[in-house]
Amino acid sequence: MSMHTGRNSRHIIVAITLLSLLSLIIPTAPARSSERFSFLAISDVPYSAEESRTLTQRAYPAIRASPLPFVLFLGDFKDAKSTCTDDLLTERRDQIMGLHPGRVFYTPGDNDWTDCDRRAIPEPMSELDRLDVLRRLFYAAPMPLPPEWRFSQQPLFPENMRWLYNNVLFATLHLVSTNNGREEILLDNVAFALTLTEARDEANLLWLDAAFTEAGRIDAAAVVIATQADITQRKYQTPCTSKERQKCDAFASINLRLRYLAARYAKPVLLIHGDTNPYCLDKGFGDAAAPRLWRLNSTGDYSFVDAAKITVDIPDSTAPFTVTSLTEKVVPQSECKSGGK
Repeated sequence: MSMHTGRNSRHIIVAITLLSLLSLIIPTAPARSSERFSFLAISDVPYSAEESRTLTQRAYPAIRASPLPFVLFLGDFKDAKSTCTDDLLTERRDQIMGLHPGRVFYTPGDNDWTDCDRRAIPEPMSELDRLDVLRRLFYAAPMPLPPEWRFSQQPLFPENMRWLYNNVLFATLHLVSTNNGREEILLDNVAFALTLTEARDEANLLWLDAAFTEAGRIDAAAVVIATQADITQRKYQTPCTSKERQKCDAFASINLRLRYLAARYAKPVLLIHGDTNPYCLDKGFGDAAAPRLWRLNSTGDYSFVDAAKITVDIPDSTAPFTVTSLTEKVVPQSECKSGGK
């Protein structure tokens, strides 16, 4: 990596820090009380021609017909073996954003960019270039949301979004599988790609901190964090360091920080992710240390093609988050798996 590239990387990290700190001091209006409402989440589809038919013939029409206020798309809008051409990415963008125009929040998955250089793909492409394309396609224009939603994006990382709905604060974090993009860097300069990954890691931590700071400032009734990667699954046992940058647990820091912030917030917190299965909802991730931290592993990833309808009911202290699938009315399993992958 050249000296010029190194300086650019350091400048990126410094800029992230300063801009994220500034986001903590923006004044906000008093919060409103939270009322019961629902929203939709979908992820990890379509992975096959059959899934594509199910998606277009049943799930998409149901989502479009739903009166719910917004949709979360948790990444992986294609399988890992399809070439990541501009045409395909644009087609998927149009399909996803057309589900609920102006009300779809998309966070990228590994199939959408980090895995685009795999040798099994007919035409491998630079993963960093594909990420640039995703950002241009999905985040170039601001979302036309009402002012009371208080929508914001993280500078330099526009896929990290935050908004308020019915006094519940939502935030996306750009965390993907393939060990958060640290593995299988096949067509880009490895050292440079890892430096950008580390900058994204730092940005995610700062954005997570900012979300909980904002939630505390406005006295939000709950916090919902959405990401593609299942951060509870570990391929490696030791955290990443400056010396070990690839064969390490890329999610250790964000995992600990989320549980710490959820425990300190002491109100309902929901982590929603895709990436793995089974479709499940439980509090095992937070355990006794963060007893009000829930985790939903959404639909998709070869489980079944549907959207998850998530209902937020804060006054119900025993079940502030309940879930059923939109078209098949399937409830999630009551126990999620954790550990190695």
